[in-house]
Amino acid sequence: MPSFEGTQTIILEPDDSNVPYQFEFTVCSASTANDGGIPYGHTITSTASWAKAHRIDGTNMTTGTTGLITATSFTSFVGTVWLTYPTSSGTVGGRYHIKFLPTITDGTTAVFVKEFDFNRVLLKDL
Repeated sequence: MPSFEGTQTIILEPDDSNVPYQFEFTVCSASTANDGGIPYGHTITSTASWAKAHRIDGTNMTTGTTGLITATSFTSFVGTVWLTYPTSSGTVGGRYHIKFLPTITDGTTAVFVKEFDFNRVLLKDL
């Protein structure tokens, strides 16, 4: 099951640079509901190094000026990643995945990391 609703693919072309995309992390509406990705009563406490990208074959991408993800931010339950067509040498086109690893807590000592995946990023020259 995908971590994010929808079926649209993000397509980046060679001249795309610092294009912002937002991802919403939903919280269950009740302790007995299974309608969100984060347990009821929990919050995201840390997003340090929380978004990473890799090719469909598993090859990791760097972050920063030469990688797919050039910057990230997080406000409330919405994360923003700025995507750029990579300038690293070699073949960069193809399908990519973005993995989010936020730290989640209920305000006590219960702290955990949950993986969320967005597997619909396509790099190509249309």
